[in-house]
Amino acid sequence: MTEQELKDAITSACEADYKHAMAAPKHRFSRTFRKKIKVLLQPGMGKHTIPALYPVHGRRRVIMVVAVLILILGTTVMGRGFFQSPLGKYILTGYTDHVQLNLGEPENLEMVPIEDNEKNTMETGAESDSEEDFEFVCKKPQWVPEGYNLEGEEYKEDFRLYQNNYVNNDGKTLWYHQMCNDTVSNFGISSNGSEQQEVMIENLKGYFIPDDTLDEGRGNFVWEDGKYLYMIAGDLTKEELIRIAESIK
Repeated sequence: MTEQELKDAITSACEADYKHAMAAPKHRFSRTFRKKIKVLLQPGMGKHTIPALYPVHGRRRVIMVVAVLILILGTTVMGRGFFQSPLGKYILTGYTDHVQLNLGEPENLEMVPIEDNEKNTMETGAESDSEEDFEFVCKKPQWVPEGYNLEGEEYKEDFRLYQNNYVNNDGKTLWYHQMCNDTVSNFGISSNGSEQQEVMIENLKGYFIPDDTLDEGRGNFVWEDGKYLYMIAGDLTKEELIRIAESIK
C-alpha cells in the first residue's frame, strides 16, 4: 500500500467514524442546582442575597394543612355560643365577651327546655296584653349601694323602656333598665366569658353574669317576671345586685 493509499484509508475511516459517532448525553442539572443558579442570576445579586423559595412537601405540608384546619375549626367554634339558658321568652347565649339575649326559641330544643310559665300560657290560650290596653308601670330600686346617687331617669314610651343611672363619688355608674319582655327582640350584656349563674329573686328566675376577669364575684344581673325584663349593670358584686333587684318596687 502506497503512502497515498494509506492516507486515503485513514481519512475514510475517520469520516465514517464521525458520521456514526454517538451523540453526547444531554446533561440535566439537579433541581437544587437550578434554584441556586436562579438566585445567583437575580438582579443586584452583588449587593444583597435573595433567599430561594422552596415548596413544602410531605410531612411539612401535612402539618401545615392540619394547622390551617385547626385554625378554621377553632374560629368556627369560637364564633358560636358555647352555652344557653332560658329566661321566660328569651334565650341567653354566652360568648367569650358577652351574653346575647334573643327573643324566641333556642337553637336546640332538646338542650334548653321551654319555660313552665310559657308552656302554661300556651296551654290555657292566654294572650299578652295588647298595646292599646297595656299600661307600663315604672318600678325603681328602693336600695342602691352607699355613695350612689340618682343622676338620670327616663321613660321612653315608644320603646316602653324605663331606665335610671346612678353615679358614685368615684365616678362609677350603675345602670337599671326595665322593659316589656316582648318589645326588645335582642340585646347584649357584657361578660368575661364565664357561664351565667341562675339566681331566684322572690320566686322569679334571674341570671348573674360575671363581667370582671379579676373578680368572678362582680358582674351584671338580668331577670324577668313574665311581664317585664329587668337588667342591672355596673361595677357591683353579686350580693349587691341581688339586693338591688329585691328592692325593686
